[in-house]
Amino acid sequence: MKTFGTLARLTRLMLSAGLGTRRSLVNAFGLEAVVISMGVAGPYALKLLIDALDGPARSPLQLVLFILLFVGCWAGASIVETARLACTADMVDALARHFTTQALAAALPDITAARDSQSGRVPGMLERLPYSLTLVVEGLIWRLGPVFLQAIASLAVIASLIQPRYVLVLALTLLGFVGATWIGARRHRVHADATNAAASHVSRTIGDIVRNARRVVLNGALDRELRYADDILRAKRQATASMYRSLTVMAALQFCIFGVGLVALLMLAGLDVGNGHMTAGDFVLLQTYAFRLTVPLSALGYILAQAGVAIANIRDVLAFTNAHEVPRTTQLGPTGAADLTVEDVSFCYGDNMPAINGVSLFIPAGRFVAIVGPNGSGKSTLAQLLAGVLTPSSGKVEIAGVDIATIPWEKRHRNILYAPQFIGLFNRSLRENILYPPASQAIHEVEKLLNVWRFYEPGRPIDFEMELGEQGERLSGGQIQKLELARLAGVDVPVMILDESTSALDPSSEASVITRLRSRARNATTLIMITHRLATAKAAEQVLFVRGGQLVGSGTHGELMRRCASYRNLWLAPKERG
Repeated sequence: MKTFGTLARLTRLMLSAGLGTRRSLVNAFGLEAVVISMGVAGPYALKLLIDALDGPARSPLQLVLFILLFVGCWAGASIVETARLACTADMVDALARHFTTQALAAALPDITAARDSQSGRVPGMLERLPYSLTLVVEGLIWRLGPVFLQAIASLAVIASLIQPRYVLVLALTLLGFVGATWIGARRHRVHADATNAAASHVSRTIGDIVRNARRVVLNGALDRELRYADDILRAKRQATASMYRSLTVMAALQFCIFGVGLVALLMLAGLDVGNGHMTAGDFVLLQTYAFRLTVPLSALGYILAQAGVAIANIRDVLAFTNAHEVPRTTQLGPTGAADLTVEDVSFCYGDNMPAINGVSLFIPAGRFVAIVGPNGSGKSTLAQLLAGVLTPSSGKVEIAGVDIATIPWEKRHRNILYAPQFIGLFNRSLRENILYPPASQAIHEVEKLLNVWRFYEPGRPIDFEMELGEQGERLSGGQIQKLELARLAGVDVPVMILDESTSALDPSSEASVITRLRSRARNATTLIMITHRLATAKAAEQVLFVRGGQLVGSGTHGELMRRCASYRNLWLAPKERG
């Protein structure tokens, strides 16, 4: 039922106005109707030719017409079938575009918020999607459907020309074949799902190993990772072998039934020809229809083997998209300076151990706030809750009285902009990365800022057209952070949160960055920074001290040093500065 549900959804989508494939679908149906008509007419033309040759009078013109009709149907069907492939390609491209954009729309926010991201699994699913759609649309919809329509038309022709018992024998044979296929397909789907899961695991794991090539090689773990890759490839091979064993059993059952039916059909026809109850042309017609239906049905096993995995992959994409749909809301946050309020917020990861527990706080608009605490205390989790990256297990975070969770993802950056500690850059030019939305500053302003922050040594020009490589690998950690901070300096937003985004900078550069951001955004933007540096905590107007997932204290640095012993110990114990 799941398979038919997937096929029905694909068909409805192709018929919808939004996808833009109605014309291709109509053209494909028209061309396929021509193919079916020629497939039925061709054997009938051959029957007429045989009967004409067997008859007493032989008109050369009549023979030529029958021959041309037979050859024309055979050749024409192949030509029209090729033309229909263009329609299929158009529909597959449109479906792939639709599902890819939907999956990305669902996956990117989910990857952003998840500790265990799907960043390896999603590309694997989408990489296989066009091939999967081609197999399903071309293999199932345009192969099996027309075969059954051609079978019905062939039975109708046989019923009009030959005794009804041949229709019954051929119909029972085809129904037995379909029944065997149905039973085998139900068993086969389990193996197809397992094979698809194994393929996804291979894609995800190999992608993970390649992305961490330096970690693998520099730690002497190459042999270990090769063995791991070999293990998962071996598991995929075993899953594939099990799938094809189930397919072999299904094919044996199919052709035992079809073979018995075909023997009975031809034996009866041979006897009728010998007794003069059937012409030679009728016999040829009957056996041609039988074998013409046998050829595409014989490919059914292979189609099901491939389509089973393809449908499993399409179902995975659909299930992922459906499971991660974000409800559409109309809530909009503020456009100017805004207070930030946290009411009894708690958050748990998958282990059910609270990473943040019962935090309440208030940050007035325009404040410079530092979040400090020991390693593992929950600082980054709190920052992501304030930014709306994580959704609280209980409680809520409001900006100007609006619950952040009710603001759509595509609008949230206008209210709170969050910069993580580990910044990933696109494999694009430096210019494209630094002007990435929502930044809007002129490139000469960026260049001036980067020179002040010593992006390069003095005198070296900045090549804004330089390709940065994957994740910005051509830049140092400090350069990546300066690049991101220069981009953020060109963004107007009520709240900006930097999650240790200056950790790779030297103290002088960090002080310059903070001065720049505060001077540009004073009284308009609330600047919140996670920091391990005492100078930054001293400069902040409000310090949030987090320990053990709880907000232990809130106030200025001086106030917390006087009244909070654990905060005081944080700065007095060098081992805890992290």
